Order: sequence, then C-alpha cells, then structure tokens
Amino acid sequence: MPAVGGSEPWRGAQYRVADRAPDRGAEVEHETSGTALIDGLIEGVHVGDNLVVQGDAAAPLDLLTERFIAAARPRVPVVVVNLAEAWAGEPAEGVTVLDWSPVRTGEASALPDALDPAATFAQALASLEALDERVGSGAAFVFDRLTAVQETWGADAALELFLTACPRLYRRRSLALWPVEADAHRPTFLRRLGEITQVVVEITGEGEGLSLTVREAAGRAPDVVGRTVAAVVADGDLVATDGPRSTRERLGTVIRDQRLSLGLAQAEVARRVGITPSALSQVERGVRGPSGDTLMRLWEVLGVPFGPSEQAEAGYAIARRSGRERKALQDGLTAERVAADPLAGEVWLVEVAPGASGDRPPFAVKRPEVAAVVRGVLDVTIDGRSETLHEGDALVSADAVISGWANPSGQPVEVLWTFPVR
Repeated sequence: MPAVGGSEPWRGAQYRVADRAPDRGAEVEHETSGTALIDGLIEGVHVGDNLVVQGDAAAPLDLLTERFIAAARPRVPVVVVNLAEAWAGEPAEGVTVLDWSPVRTGEASALPDALDPAATFAQALASLEALDERVGSGAAFVFDRLTAVQETWGADAALELFLTACPRLYRRRSLALWPVEADAHRPTFLRRLGEITQVVVEITGEGEGLSLTVREAAGRAPDVVGRTVAAVVADGDLVATDGPRSTRERLGTVIRDQRLSLGLAQAEVARRVGITPSALSQVERGVRGPSGDTLMRLWEVLGVPFGPSEQAEAGYAIARRSGRERKALQDGLTAERVAADPLAGEVWLVEVAPGASGDRPPFAVKRPEVAAVVRGVLDVTIDGRSETLHEGDALVSADAVISGWANPSGQPVEVLWTFPVR
C-alpha cells in the first residue's frame, strides 16, 4: 500500500505517525478518531462508535488509519485486522495484529494471531470473536478494507463481517475504524453499512483538495448529518480550508448525488422538472436554492419520497438511530428512546454502568412495564423483594413499583424497557 501524506504505510513496524498523538504529543483523554477535523465535524467521538470512512481514490484512508492508531495506542489495546497484504515486521507495542492475509497470499504468517492459508470465512469470524474476548471491552479496532474481504470471500462475506462485528463492538464499548473504498462496492452495500453503524464520513476529491460529508451520525444532533467541509492534507493531517457548508449547498449536493446515482444528465432532469439546465446547475452548486414547487418536482423526477411515509401505508415503520440522543436518567443510568407508537408503546434501550445502583425507578410511570435484559445481569427491588435478572430474562410489572436497581458486575448492562405511551 503506498504511503499517504508523507507518512509510512500503516502496515508493518514503523508507525511513524503512531509515535505522536494527534496534537503532537499531548495525552488524549477522550474518544477520538485521531483526526481533530473529523472529531469536530461529527461533534465528537462516542464510546462504542464504529467509524466508517468511505472514500474515493483521492481519500487519504491510510493516513486516517495511522492517526487513529496513533491516538488509541497510548490509551487502550489496539487490534489491527489485516488482510489485503502480508504483514511486514513486528507489530508496534500495544498493537495486536489479527492476520488474515495468508488466505490471500497462500503463505503462512509468523504472527501468533494468523489464519491458515486454507481458512474459511467462518474461521476468520471465529478468530475475530476469540481475539475480542481476549483483549476485553474498551479496545480499539482497525479493519482492513472491506474491499479485500469482498475480493477474498465475496460481497456477502464483507457485509456479514460488518453486520457481525459492528453491533458486537458497540456492545463491548470498543471503538472501531472501518476505511471503505466506496468505488469498489455497490450503493446498496454502502447504504446497509449506514443503517447499522453509528458514524459514516464520506471523503471525496474536490479539485486539488478534499470534501468531507457526514452521512450518518447516530446519537448526535439531527443537523450533523449532511454537514460538509473542504479540506487538504497538510503536515500529516487533514486541515479545513473553509467552514461547514450551508444547508443550500448541502441540498444541492444531495440533488446532484441522487441524479448521478440514477445516471441522469443535468439537461434531462431539467427538462422533466421544467427549468433550464443552467438553473439546475446553480441549484446543485448551492448558488441558489430551489423554490418549493421546483423542489417537489425534483423529488418526483429523482424518485425521492416526500409527504406521508410509504411505510405507514405498508403497516410498519423503521426507527433509525440517526439523530437519536442519549438521556441521563440517573447517575449510572442512561437511555435512548428507540421507538414510540400509540399502540406499541415506548421502547427504551437502557444502559446501566458497571457497579451503578439507584433507589428509585428508572422511569416514573404508573403503567405496566416490561424490562428485558439484553446483556449482563441486573438486580432489581420490586415491592420490597430482590430479584436478579440474567441475560434473556424479562420482568413484567402490571402495577408493582420498581424501587431499586443495581448492576453487580464490572461490565455495562443493557435493558430494553417498554411501557404504554401516555
């Protein structure tokens, strides 16, 4: 893999960028992607985030990988899942390499965590799970390009790897970086990643510089999605060349991307909408905003739904994670509302911090409640009695009062809490 931005490739023993923190030496005490520009663009990195950075040929994916490792290595165990090329040299201190490259090269690896050249994809997944258990929660993972997984085991395997690892690492409160070569995958594949992960940042070449756009940002304010900034690579870092773009410019980018995804020329779309190609060009470049009538005709021509959701007519709805915010219920108790429906009720995903406890109900409701433990063990006090709920257990309370709760373990507990809508 060629060097990017004047630094060494991230494979091998060098880790030239990894010898310094992102701010050139200061200790990093918070979660970070290793690149301050990306951290600011997505309004901070959260514990358990899977960061998907998808880019075209101009995107400095190697550089971002180096900086991620640089920031994580002094603080937490780092796991590098290596596949595209044979690993050269000894891994840096604090880095464990899960070497899958023998499957591609046909040659055995000297690294202790390496697959046999004849290993199957199922064996690769098993090796990832075993190493994750060994390093424990709160680690940092770097995954080789999903393109290499696709080339080695097929597109379905590449998607399965992500669908398996992303939720697991989120539950384990581990941070993960997934550099993705967007041009090598189908749009449906990239869209599926966005539906599962917490953060997607798209990086594309723009003239002599780069354009960074947030495509997914779960747990952040809704206006973070679509935020765009221009940048260049300078001194081994990404540096912004202007501020985030306006809503008008972001709308123009959405219209342009949708038009290109359908393979339609500007002149054809303009003809169908009833405006001039020059006017459409100005809309796509953010020079001017479309009128309400023009925007509705654009959505019709480009196949973008507007008005009442088609899901409602189909009898179902999907509550996406994007924009969902965490709420502090009590000390050691945080939650995010997964869904709310007049018939189905409210559904909350509650996380209980290790060792945390409380002497009042998580939710002050006088309605039937169901608390199902998704992960971990939870002690509850209900009507003066102590009950222990293990993973998979559910507490159904029609009118009894939950007066206390506690997490007796050193790991977070996750509980799905449901009750009728007021």
